[in-house]
Amino acid sequence: MRGELEFILKNIDITRPVPRMRTIPQVKKEFPDLQLSERYLRSLVREHKVVCVQVGVKTLINLDSLFAFLNGQGA
Repeated sequence: MRGELEFILKNIDITRPVPRMRTIPQVKKEFPDLQLSERYLRSLVREHKVVCVQVGVKTLINLDSLFAFLNGQGA
């Protein structure tokens, strides 16, 4: 068992940063200077222009993906 656990732990990539995810209302609240409506953010999600994850009824938007899209670099 111990050898199995060591093998698993050696193969886990811990160098990747944890994605910064926010709900649509959180994006609007945390970044009011962007002046993005919730409707526009939902359209970006619906058209797959930003990376997002559906968790129950909430949609979490990847902030790095959103900022890349807004800077013209795509999702």
